[in-house]
Amino acid sequence: MMKQLITGMLTVAVLTMSSCGSETKDPVSYNNSIITVINGSEKHITDMNAAMNGADYAKAEQVRTDWEKALNDDIKKVEDLGDFKGDASFQKAVLDGLNGYKKIVTEDYPKLIELRKSKTPDAATESTLLDNINKAFESMSNGVNKASTAFESKYAG
Repeated sequence: MMKQLITGMLTVAVLTMSSCGSETKDPVSYNNSIITVINGSEKHITDMNAAMNGADYAKAEQVRTDWEKALNDDIKKVEDLGDFKGDASFQKAVLDGLNGYKKIVTEDYPKLIELRKSKTPDAATESTLLDNINKAFESMSNGVNKASTAFESKYAG
């Protein structure tokens, strides 16, 4: 039986608090800017799962290439956002997650695509790759959700 990839969907809530004052970096705008960047990976995850489950490895490689480029852009966007009034914890959690995604997109997915494309069963290697991918998705979600909750708690008042 083939292990399936988890979807990796993030359950990060967008802050609904009212922003006060006319600061250029209010917590709602900052949070929404970061969440918008993160949510961009969801489409790539969905597309990758569809390609892999459909055994369309040319499509999977195209998704992987597009995703890698998007991750490079997303990392730059988050870096360019900077910290929030000297607090870089939310930004760091998101960058850690995006870099975790980049690692699996550049290391694990190419190996998994090649392994499945070769039609040479190697259950142990496939299992290891899928575990790495799933752990990266889980780590990203958990890290960002924790940082987002902390950010909201700290700046909602």
